[in-house]
Amino acid sequence: MRKSPNIGKLVNISENATLAFCLISLCGLVFNIVFYEMLRDKINKFKDIIVISDKLEIIAAIIFILFFIFHISAIISLISQLKFFKRESLLRSFSFFISIISLLMIFGDFALLSDISKEYLHGIYEGIAGEFFILYLSQGLHLLFMILVIVLVGLSKKEIRKNPAKKIVLKDESIFINTNYIGILCSISGLLILIILSIFMPLWAIRKGIIILTSMIILPYIIIAVYWLITKVREKIGEWYDEKQYQDITKASLFTLASSVVLLAVIFAFQYWAAGFDLLDVIWFPAYLFITMLIFSSSTIFLSKKDINME
Repeated sequence: MRKSPNIGKLVNISENATLAFCLISLCGLVFNIVFYEMLRDKINKFKDIIVISDKLEIIAAIIFILFFIFHISAIISLISQLKFFKRESLLRSFSFFISIISLLMIFGDFALLSDISKEYLHGIYEGIAGEFFILYLSQGLHLLFMILVIVLVGLSKKEIRKNPAKKIVLKDESIFINTNYIGILCSISGLLILIILSIFMPLWAIRKGIIILTSMIILPYIIIAVYWLITKVREKIGEWYDEKQYQDITKASLFTLASSVVLLAVIFAFQYWAAGFDLLDVIWFPAYLFITMLIFSSSTIFLSKKDINME
């Protein structure tokens, strides 16, 4: 295990910048919510929205840029924490997962605002209420992420203050465990969204958005996995895992393989015997992807923790 006296200082500088952007973005979030509410009120009363849009859209655009900078800064800080802190952390893994989804939703917010304005100006009112609902849900997600960042920065500074030399280390196991935590979070979120879509959305809408939603949900796992691979690029493949980790992922892989065969058999049976079950034709691959990811990540963590608890 390698230690560096400068790591704590670098993490601290990164977190200070992130905290500053977070507080500025929090003020921007309040402004955006007020702006959205003013816009929604005028739409509900069938009033002209061009005046308010012309006055506030430039400020809103600047806030979107600040949001983007804040998210990039926060993601860098979170990756630093995931790599350098001695112990794995479900809270940090959850925050990283939320950070990627919240970042993607910034672009979704911009698209929703554009759609709402265009639809209203063209006299299309159906669906605007639902778009505002999604817009406000997105603001709640941004707020949750900002709160998580403030909490994590506070906890990090506390740990560094207590023991700046020993608490910050380069330790592969924390990334190994946190990657699987993120895999669990991505898969559970994906399955929940599939269930909600299957219950409340028409088939044509699911078919239209399933690829984008699946890509968004799995992206945090892909990013942390790619980051882990980058940290291993100078090592031989045989040195990527220690002996215990290799045994854990081997067992988890075998269990996942066996489970996936059963899962595919069930899907095949539905498609073969359940005539007219068109929904499964659209969601079967995302469902299979999320379930196998959940099985692999959860079984890997279970095996890694099992031996530790037995000791």
